[in-house]
Amino acid sequence: MHYVSVYVLKLLSLNAEGNVISRNVGVTFDVLEAEAHRGKGVEREFEVFAVPGTWPEAAEQSKLIASMRDFREMVKAMQDEALR
Repeated sequence: MHYVSVYVLKLLSLNAEGNVISRNVGVTFDVLEAEAHRGKGVEREFEVFAVPGTWPEAAEQSKLIASMRDFREMVKAMQDEALR
């Protein structure tokens, strides 16, 4: 199984009590974008996580998405059958 790097972009800020907190402000698959985010200031950082390359299949999905994927598979099967 192959893994994909996911970069969670973070930003340090102050909360209402004056404590420094880290907030997630974005996600990217591009290391250059993560490096550019960090390069904008000392309050910016990112964390790297390795996720399975098959994460879209395991992700939560709505009934509409599941239906559209099933429909896509049916159309593909019909196209393959028509080309025989």
